[in-house]
Amino acid sequence: MLSEILTQSTSYSLSEFGTIIEEVIHKGSEKIYSSDIHSYVSKNHDLERDMQTKISLQRKFFNAVQKTQTSSLHLITEAWCLDACIILPLLKGITIANPSIDIRLYLRDRSEDLMQLFLTNGSKSIPVAFGLDKKGQEVFRWDLALLKLKKS
Repeated sequence: MLSEILTQSTSYSLSEFGTIIEEVIHKGSEKIYSSDIHSYVSKNHDLERDMQTKISLQRKFFNAVQKTQTSSLHLITEAWCLDACIILPLLKGITIANPSIDIRLYLRDRSEDLMQLFLTNGSKSIPVAFGLDKKGQEVFRWDLALLKLKKS
């Protein structure tokens, strides 16, 4: 079921997602985000760029990413979501450590069927990340909302 929904869903590479953000910031594009959301997209982009200059991958993490059986990593996100934007520098680091991992991003508000598989207590909380092996089997799932609940 997941593999069918993934093939039917529109996904973006990190580069394509970056282009969406750049078009919002520099051209005021409303192709995906309405103008009332643009300030959030812009602020999150500034934060992400700042984090990108400060992040460094520890050797242990770098080595684990190189050896992983995960062949694709999927993130359900939105450019206006602060929690989601802080993950982008990590994803860019993963592509450096292991360029063979296919990273795909899905916009929550345009991927209803996919989002329905990853509801958190019935809500559409993002970000949600999950990895698949070469056979398309889920090997991990990470959800920030669930992490917050576990800490409470």
